[in-house]
Amino acid sequence: MKAILHLGSLFAIVLRMHAGGTARFPPASRLKKRTDFTRVYANGWKHAGKWFTLFALPTGKDGRIGVVVSHRFGKAVVRNRIKRQIREAFRLNRAQFYGYDIVVIPRESCKGKDTETIARALMSEVKKMIPREVKDGETSDIPDEERL
Repeated sequence: MKAILHLGSLFAIVLRMHAGGTARFPPASRLKKRTDFTRVYANGWKHAGKWFTLFALPTGKDGRIGVVVSHRFGKAVVRNRIKRQIREAFRLNRAQFYGYDIVVIPRESCKGKDTETIARALMSEVKKMIPREVKDGETSDIPDEERL
């Protein structure tokens, strides 16, 4: 059985390999420890959208992502597939996540969708959650009411 890659994914892989890197999802881009997750839950922003519930914590470092899928979401095959799709969306759009630790909890509406749909939905919800404002020539991630 041949594996079929989406043209955008293939292009991203070729670009990364041409630049001397690999197309892997490195361990430094993952939230792995329970303390990392609890810090994001306790101190971060929460956004409940149609496709995902997101928690984001500004860090000022490279973006990291953690995916949480409960047993109620489905069997292991379904849970692992959605986690792979979310990680792939993060990997292909890593620059958009710079400076944040993000925890993603997928909703039932994600079941059975293709990777491209999941990636578009994730990016649109992340953009809603993390507004980047330019004030006085500087980019700020803090909303006006919290900045004062």
